[in-house]
Order: sequence, then C-alpha cells, then structure tokens
Amino acid sequence: MTTAPAGYEVLMTFSIGLVLGIGLGLIGILLGKLLAPSREFPRKRERYECANPPRGRARGLFMMQYYPYLILFLTLEPIMIYSFLFLLEAYRHPVSALLLFSGIIGMLIPTLIFGLYSARRLELWSAH
Repeated sequence: MTTAPAGYEVLMTFSIGLVLGIGLGLIGILLGKLLAPSREFPRKRERYECANPPRGRARGLFMMQYYPYLILFLTLEPIMIYSFLFLLEAYRHPVSALLLFSGIIGMLIPTLIFGLYSARRLELWSAH
C-alpha cells in the first residue's frame, strides 16, 4: 500500500470538511424551506415586546451600550489563545510562527480599535 504525500492528505481533509460543511448547511436550508409553513401570517412580522401584541409607540429604546464590550471580549480572547499557541510553537519554527501570529494579530487589531472607540462613546449610554 502506497502512502500519499502529506500535502495531499491535508488537502483531502480540508476538502472533505469543506464539502461536508457546505453540504450540511444546504441540507439544513432545504429542510427548513420544505418543512416550514408556507402561509404568511400578517401578525408574524409585527413587533412584539415581551410577547405582548404591539400597542402604540415602543416603551423604550434598545440601547447598544454593551455591544462594544462584547466586541472587545471576542477580540481579546482569540489574541490570548493565539499568544499561548505562539509560545508553544515559537521554539520549533520561530519565523513561521511569528509571521502567522503577526498576520492574525494584524487582522484583529482593527476590530480591537473599533471596540475601544465604541466603548468610549458616551452617547451610547444615554436614552436621548
């Protein structure tokens, strides 16, 4: 039995994962379209507040003051995880690990800057 080159195995594993992921997603969408009720109910699209039918004006504004902190958390957590992984691999392949880590951090820095900028916007904290 012959063995395939390592690059071929990686390519096959990635391709199978990609095809399975997209295929299962498409199957889920198709099943949702087939099994969902086809009739449209007008009340289904109306806005509800705590499951109560709407009456008049909305009771309050939906403020997004915590959204920037969610962005910060979802940006800093991967940076910490990648820092740990970088330290594990830096002794074997220092240049490759540094380039990969720099690229990942470079992609996350704009999100981190946006989250910090948004967290300091005081108008997000007021209802007016």
